[in-house]
Amino acid sequence: MTFMGFVLALCAVASGIGVIGFRNPLYSAFSLVANLMTMAGLYALLDAHFLAVSQIVVYAGAIMVLVLFVLMLLNLKVEGGPKLGVVRATIALGAGVLILMTAVQPIFRHFEGMSAINLRENAARTVGDVASIGEQLFGRYLVQFELSSLVLLIGIVGAVMLAKRKSATLAPRDGYQGAKEV
Repeated sequence: MTFMGFVLALCAVASGIGVIGFRNPLYSAFSLVANLMTMAGLYALLDAHFLAVSQIVVYAGAIMVLVLFVLMLLNLKVEGGPKLGVVRATIALGAGVLILMTAVQPIFRHFEGMSAINLRENAARTVGDVASIGEQLFGRYLVQFELSSLVLLIGIVGAVMLAKRKSATLAPRDGYQGAKEV
C-alpha cells in the first residue's frame, strides 16, 4: 500500500473513533462523513472508482442527509456526564478485546496462503464493472439490500413518532393558544 493509503487509513481510524467518542451527535455525524470520505479515498486507491463515487454519493451524501435530518428533527442535546462507570467500562473493554481476539485468528487463517501474486491474479479475474455489481446487488444480495432500506424507513418513522410525541406533550399554558390566523 502506498503512503497515501496509510494516511487515509489513519484518518479513517481517527474519524471512526470520533464517531463513537464525541458526545455531541452532530459532531459524531460529521465525523462519520469524514470516515465515509476516507473510505472512498481508499476505494479510489484500490482502483475501484465506481465504489468510491457511489460511497460518496450514496453514503456521504444521501444517508448522511438522512441522519442529519433525523438529528435535527429530534433536536438532540449534548449528553451530560459519563454513562458508564469504571466497572462497566472495564467489562465493555474486556468484551471488545475478547471479540477482537476471536476475529483475528480466522482472518489471518483466511489470508495465510495468499501472496501478492495471487491477489493480483484474483483481481484481474474479477469483473468490477457496474453491470456485475448491479447483478450481485439485485440478484444475490437482493434481500439484504431491501432489508437495509427497511431499516432506514423504520428509523425515519421512529424519529417522526418521537418528535410528534415530544411536541404533543408541550401543551399551551396560561390560555395562550398560539398565533391567530388572519
